Amino acid sequence: MSDAGSERRTEGPGRRRLIKGLGLAAGGVLAAGAGVVAEEAWQEKDPPAPASAASVDSWQPPGRQVDVVWAVDTAQRLVALTFDDGPMERWTPQVLDTLDAEKVPATFFVVGSRLVRAARLVHGRLGRHEIGNHTWKHDDLSRMSHRNAFRSIHRTHTAIKEITGREPVLLRPPWGRLGGTTLHVAAEHGYDLALWSLLVQDHRLGRRPAELVETVVDNTRPGTIVLAHDVGAPSRRIAVQQLPAIIRGLRGKGFEFVTVSQLRAAAAGGAKGAPGAPINAPSRRARP
Repeated sequence: MSDAGSERRTEGPGRRRLIKGLGLAAGGVLAAGAGVVAEEAWQEKDPPAPASAASVDSWQPPGRQVDVVWAVDTAQRLVALTFDDGPMERWTPQVLDTLDAEKVPATFFVVGSRLVRAARLVHGRLGRHEIGNHTWKHDDLSRMSHRNAFRSIHRTHTAIKEITGREPVLLRPPWGRLGGTTLHVAAEHGYDLALWSLLVQDHRLGRRPAELVETVVDNTRPGTIVLAHDVGAPSRRIAVQQLPAIIRGLRGKGFEFVTVSQLRAAAAGGAKGAPGAPINAPSRRARP
């Protein structure tokens, strides 16, 4: 997902029809949010990449399956809160303050370049949380060559490991776009893909905070993955301010909060385990 206020990449009608036809939107939202962060110079020279993963040339499978999850099938009243696009001064510390006060774990899908710049904001504060990969500069992996997509993911993977001391096991591609090289570079890093089944409607309901809270609480089901943002437009600040009410509303309906990996493990019949523990620890292919 992207920050509001940035300019959104223009897509032709054929691309829009293809994405719609794939039916991969979680909760009916494939490209929620507005804008795309400017790419680095090495990306600007990147040739157009195919929308179909099957048409990428000369790719060797790493010998593992990539799972795509947007919710899990479970009778347990478990829900995973997730936050995209941070960390930044606005509004990552406020989100962490609320989660600390409520003793709630969450999963943060971080933008690598922002994590490097704002490492002090999260230092010592991520112990109960899971950290996932959201590319280096909120990159559209579906439009990148394999080489540059790998670089975006790998730089972020390395930054997360160095700053948090833990390796991520999940990738959330910006806008939920799964085409092009996305699945390839995910497999090469031992990742599964985490989308979402419920979007916090801050853009639509930012001026009606009570309704925003009610919409989240009323639409959460066992196994839901909720998507919110810890950076961005003023409407997102409203959602951050309503986070305590969302948490208490869900607790009032008997929900327990877990990370995405804990949610998957519980659905698979195992214990919830550590915040970022994968269901099966895959081997990762190193690359220079």
